[in-house]
Amino acid sequence: MGGSGSGRGAVKGIGMGIGIGRSGGNRTVLITGVSKGIGRALAIELANRGHTIIGCSRTQEKLDSLQSLLTTNSNHHLFLNTDVSCNNSVAEMARIVMEKKGGPPDIIVNSAGTINKNNKMWERNGL
Repeated sequence: MGGSGSGRGAVKGIGMGIGIGRSGGNRTVLITGVSKGIGRALAIELANRGHTIIGCSRTQEKLDSLQSLLTTNSNHHLFLNTDVSCNNSVAEMARIVMEKKGGPPDIIVNSAGTINKNNKMWERNGL
């Protein structure tokens, strides 16, 4: 059987080693593919636990919808229209994150689906 057998949710299990699963969080988490599916569910759960979300998606309307759901500390969250299959788009996202958040996120969750070559999600040297 998979998992720890404790019946814990996926978010809690993921964060056991880094403290992301606890409530009252203070981590900054960048989630790609945040507009639907696992990315969206993770963003909502982590925001509810007090973490700051940086989310990206290609669909602005879905980003706006998610932003409106996260009413608690919504000023701290950042949602960007980004195509992770385009290096220039990712570089612009990284520039904006560094400018608005003062540094790279604590955690990056690559939830966006891509079927092309490996993309550079974060390079600190180039920023």
